[in-house]
Amino acid sequence: MIVKNMEISYTFYMQIMFKRIHGKQRFSARKEVFEQLRVRASYERKLNLNLITKFAEIGKIARDEYLTRQQIGLSQASVANKINEVLEPHYRSVIEEFGLRILRYRKQDSQFETIIREYYAVHGALAVTNISNTTIRRLQQILLAKEAEALGVAAIAQEIFDSMRGSYSRYRSSVIARTETHNAASFANHEIAKSLNLPDLQKQWVSVSDDRTRSNHAAMNGVRVPYDEDFDVPTDFGTVRMSRPSDPRGGAANVINCRCVLLYITPEDEVEDT
Repeated sequence: MIVKNMEISYTFYMQIMFKRIHGKQRFSARKEVFEQLRVRASYERKLNLNLITKFAEIGKIARDEYLTRQQIGLSQASVANKINEVLEPHYRSVIEEFGLRILRYRKQDSQFETIIREYYAVHGALAVTNISNTTIRRLQQILLAKEAEALGVAAIAQEIFDSMRGSYSRYRSSVIARTETHNAASFANHEIAKSLNLPDLQKQWVSVSDDRTRSNHAAMNGVRVPYDEDFDVPTDFGTVRMSRPSDPRGGAANVINCRCVLLYITPEDEVEDT
């Protein structure tokens, strides 16, 4: 059996070319999953640092507002614009990294732009909204808590700023970076695999299978379904239908910090998973 991860690379393009010549190909699931993790990690680190900087910037604005007016006047739209300054170029870079290598051999860039726009319209805009709303709630919680302590304007303003650049924000930035990088890469690979128009295309779930892998995803390792069908992913409350790892229909418990990938294969292909 063969597995092809959602994060398609030049290696996958060469495998498709080999298939055309030899009829089938053998794949290593472990090699694929760790190669994708390696590439994703570089994007995650960059996004993590950019988010830490952006949250600190938002905290500084909130601090200065409180010093001037004793209130935080940041709107959802203004915070969303700040988050979007980081996430939109990140999505573009990730989708291009994991998709353009194949598409440039087979399609026009204008068609690739459609994939980017579709991802942002369906997933990216929602992520920006959720992150900005959570940021505003966090700022308001800090404000109410510190005002209750009657710390004084200057001290409260500094607490607001510190809350946006401390350990909480660093942890939050790390989770967002990992999750959003994986989501964009998974979407790109899924759409590109479909565009190849391979007959009887299937997809196989590959989990990382280490001590960080959630048990429900470990149970999915090796499960294969036709490309246009969903996986039945186990949860504590039954199963959920997911077309791929990071599918939003799986809910936060299946999406946040997920590292699983897909292999895209045809019935005659072989996959090693050792």
